[in-house]
Amino acid sequence: MKNRSRRRTDQTGATLIVLLVMLVIVTLLTLSSLRSTTMEERMAGNFRDRDKAFQAAEAAVQTCLAQLQASSFTGTKLTPVLAVGATPAAANWDVAANWTSGSANSTAVTITGVGVSADPRCMVEDLGSESFRVTGRAVGASAETVVILQATSSIE
Repeated sequence: MKNRSRRRTDQTGATLIVLLVMLVIVTLLTLSSLRSTTMEERMAGNFRDRDKAFQAAEAAVQTCLAQLQASSFTGTKLTPVLAVGATPAAANWDVAANWTSGSANSTAVTITGVGVSADPRCMVEDLGSESFRVTGRAVGASAETVVILQATSSIE
């Protein structure tokens, strides 16, 4: 009988400690996986938003190019800004005021089904000799996502 009681008193609870350590490790792995999944979801959402803005800007450039080719463009044709002396001047497409809805320097292009927060806009610069630079600017579902595309075209 003494041997049985001795075996019970020899147990120190090592199994409980090992299980608690394993539980902490599994919890940390789960939290790390959850954090990684959340970050990947955010990255995918940002990429989707940028892709929408890119598609809208490309559609704006294509629309303005088609209007130029058909001689139906009714917006303002700007002249490119040239650097004067050692101080470079800001390009027309780099001036934020040119892209506002009240500006005559850019034209709004209505595009449906893209899912952007504002209509994309295009700007046409006359490079001379029937050559034009068309710049399209669009925002994604978030106003902080901005894409600007340019194309150069010659009308012959």
